[in-house]
Amino acid sequence: MKSIAVETIESDQWLTRNELLKQAGAQLLALTAFRGNRLEIHWLLPDGNVTAGALNWNGSGFPSLSPYLPEVAWDEREIHDLFGYVPKGHPDLRPLIRTPRWPAGFYPLNDDSRLRPIWVDMEPDNPAKTVEGDGVTIMKVGPTHAGVIESGHFVFSIMGENILHLDLHLFQNHRGVEKSLEGLSTEEVPPLVTRICGADTVSHQTNWAMAVEQLAGHQAPETRCWERIVLLESERVLSHLNDLAQIPAGVGFQVAHQRALAMKEQWQRGLLTLFGHRLLFDTVRPGWSAKGDSDSFLALVRAMMRDWHPWRSMVEGHHGFHDRMNGVGLVRRDDAERFGAVGVAARATGLAFDARTLMPLYQNVSVKPVTGGAGDVAARFKVRLQEVEDSWRILQAALDHLREASDGPPWTPPQDLAGETVSYSESPHGLNVHVVALEEGRIRRYHVRPATFRNWPLVALATAGNAVGDFPLINKSFELCYSCSDR
Repeated sequence: MKSIAVETIESDQWLTRNELLKQAGAQLLALTAFRGNRLEIHWLLPDGNVTAGALNWNGSGFPSLSPYLPEVAWDEREIHDLFGYVPKGHPDLRPLIRTPRWPAGFYPLNDDSRLRPIWVDMEPDNPAKTVEGDGVTIMKVGPTHAGVIESGHFVFSIMGENILHLDLHLFQNHRGVEKSLEGLSTEEVPPLVTRICGADTVSHQTNWAMAVEQLAGHQAPETRCWERIVLLESERVLSHLNDLAQIPAGVGFQVAHQRALAMKEQWQRGLLTLFGHRLLFDTVRPGWSAKGDSDSFLALVRAMMRDWHPWRSMVEGHHGFHDRMNGVGLVRRDDAERFGAVGVAARATGLAFDARTLMPLYQNVSVKPVTGGAGDVAARFKVRLQEVEDSWRILQAALDHLREASDGPPWTPPQDLAGETVSYSESPHGLNVHVVALEEGRIRRYHVRPATFRNWPLVALATAGNAVGDFPLINKSFELCYSCSDR
């Protein structure tokens, strides 16, 4: 069995060791809390290897990394809310997930009890960080929104039409997925992991499958790898088509918006026919992946491309559309790096990281990260345009391999599987990470670090300094998932 080796780090070396890894170009995978005053941190090295360190302490708290590694600020706030551990020296330890309705001393991931808490009868809103001064207006949006989207509460400090500060209050529908996974057998996990999120479901499913296979020392056959690549790239196309439709909607470019939605609908209907689900739920599990008919899928890709190319020419040639995107919602490269940006949001600033280049799953696929450079709405739009075409290229290559391939022998995980590992994939929104600890075939700890969790603070950063009317456009250019974060 293959577990990730975890090295114990002394408290006085905790900051230094992690700072050096960041400076060496490593990607933070996850900061994970365990019961018994224990933290583990996993880093993905530039050569594709994973290194892990653990911190144990006595007392109520641990040294915060946030003042020096801002990308873990939300991680540490979440740990404080769910475990009760105090990150000493954290610059902003307001509740992230907890609300005033949670009873004192209730830390769900640090408690074996399954009893429901007795909620406090009071308003649920957490205190907001706002700008004070003459002429400053506080504008609140949400948590209920127009349209079929999930709950997010945005608190704007504005002067006239200018946004001075945006305070994000997400986690309005926290579901306790990680707590619900505790104690489940490997056979019981897939339905819950599949439904962490509809936008990145294949990525989550693949992470779970890879984690189990890694712990069991099982090498997925080549056919299985191609099948999973098809599903992952299909999900990427679906997500990007949605986002490419929503960005024009943010400026009232309805022709581009409606035609892109039509392409998205055509793609989803094809996925339903091929795999039985419009969002690709329940298509990957340990030892297995769904397989559609290769010829039918190739015909779908060719049909999509006939609509895609005229649409791309239209949006690329519309100067008014680009005038509205250029320079709006800017994220500088150094800020993206400092805050641990991932996915399109990072690549649009010029950071050339795409987890597919390091995933063993993609070892037979040529993936070249698509980078923008300006870090604005226009750059995020352009990166998605090219990534859709790259995904269709990868899909065609994978389907060609699968046309004549035969399935390998079935594989079922051993019932007494034990150990701890980390798995990762490049979801449509970026680096998606699962930390999995099994004991006698059951979940001891399951930590999900989705890409959207890492990128939400960038939305606030990109919004400040823009006009109120630009926020829908900026938000849609990130198009982050609420459900992934509010798991």
